[in-house]
Amino acid sequence: MIKIIALLVLSLVSCTVAVQLKYVSCGSTAVVHSIVLEPCAAEPCVIHIGQNYTGSINFTPKVNHDHAYNFASGDVTGAGTEEIWNINPNDACTKGVKCPIQAGLQQTYTATVTVPITNPKRMAAKWQVKDSNDPAAHPIICFVFPVTIVA
Repeated sequence: MIKIIALLVLSLVSCTVAVQLKYVSCGSTAVVHSIVLEPCAAEPCVIHIGQNYTGSINFTPKVNHDHAYNFASGDVTGAGTEEIWNINPNDACTKGVKCPIQAGLQQTYTATVTVPITNPKRMAAKWQVKDSNDPAAHPIICFVFPVTIVA
């Protein structure tokens, strides 16, 4: 019995923790059904410098798109300054989006990103997927969620 309990506790400790994010849309033209970030155990998500995080976005586009590109940034809480995060590669079609994107066809986009921040802070993280490699293009998916960056 003790061995069974020990195995159960060990398996629970080793599980990947994920939470469905509470987010604010910032102009998505697709319907976003859910966003999950792993490993993120609670809101706001505590993100460790240099750690990899995997996000899964379940969405249904409203219009067709030939291609998709990733854009990410963070707005430092209280400072009002946006930091641009380089995503490499920024071509979302090589990182999980099934292109060309077909209107009405639900898909789940999964991407792994290493945290690009080098100093601890609280911020609002913004993730966008656009149909052009132009940062000024209108987003297919755009959402903002709170994070706390820790060393």
